[in-house]
Amino acid sequence: MRFLLFALAFGTLANAAEPGTASLARELRSQGWIAFSAVGAAGDWDLFAMRPDGSERHQLTDTHEFNETGVRFSPDGKRLLFYRQPAADSVDNNAYGTHELMLADANGANAESFGTDFPWAAWGPDSKTFAALTPRGIVVADIASRKITRTVPRAGIVQQIGWSPDGRGFTGTANGLGQYWNIGAFDAATGKIKAVSETDRYNCTPDWTPDSRHIVYARGIVPNEGGRAELWIASADGNGRRMLYAESSRHIYGAATSPDTRYLLFTRSEEDLGKVDHTKTNMAIIRAADTPMLGDDNPALRSRFPAGKHALRLDLGPGWEPHWTRAEIHFLK
Repeated sequence: MRFLLFALAFGTLANAAEPGTASLARELRSQGWIAFSAVGAAGDWDLFAMRPDGSERHQLTDTHEFNETGVRFSPDGKRLLFYRQPAADSVDNNAYGTHELMLADANGANAESFGTDFPWAAWGPDSKTFAALTPRGIVVADIASRKITRTVPRAGIVQQIGWSPDGRGFTGTANGLGQYWNIGAFDAATGKIKAVSETDRYNCTPDWTPDSRHIVYARGIVPNEGGRAELWIASADGNGRRMLYAESSRHIYGAATSPDTRYLLFTRSEEDLGKVDHTKTNMAIIRAADTPMLGDDNPALRSRFPAGKHALRLDLGPGWEPHWTRAEIHFLK
């Protein structure tokens, strides 16, 4: 029943100047804040925050010698977790989490470095811990003391881990479940991993939904067969896979649900990531109730998804790897 209710919650295409999209923007205006990475005026990647309708944009970092990426709000909305790397190094969708881990207040203040020993970190459900994907396993670190409190087997996870909101499981991009990278999930107590995605193609960028029972992810391509990455969802045991959003001209990555699951936030990329080109990478939001949704009238896409809807998509402009909180943020002057 819980899956059915969630599926119902997840289910007209326009640009921001159209009346329908304006109504979606008004609906989103008071729904908290979005943090994301984008290229700033100095040409390096910085962190920004804005309302989900695209208004009230604030710059959170302004360190010209670094690129800041992979930002995530803590569950309580009070802090940020992100990575930074030298500005001369290219930002890469498959490597950003291997650099220097940073924690800061939600408004970007009081940033502190945790060094390079905590790859692919993810917040713990208590906002006081984080998990990181180290060579010896998934380590859980206490933020206040900076001590490792436990280690969980990696179970084949190689990048982009996520800790479930209920604290019981992990997801991530994994090797060993099929020929390519795939999405896996496992119970932290047993360490037994299951394939969430199909295993005959590349898949990446998973994230838990607030109910801790489902995972949204990018269903990728089969090499040499073309196509675009699409936004899909499945239960943590790999059942009930279905398409949420797809379009013929963009790859869809880095999905995150709104805290109340009513909306989906994601990155649209012209390129198959890899290296992130800021001029070809944008963010968008759709209503979960409008899924499955198609972003265009491509006949091949329509033949694959005859039930796909044409609905409203609010385009938010340049940015990458966005994340959402309902907490209020008090920004620095």
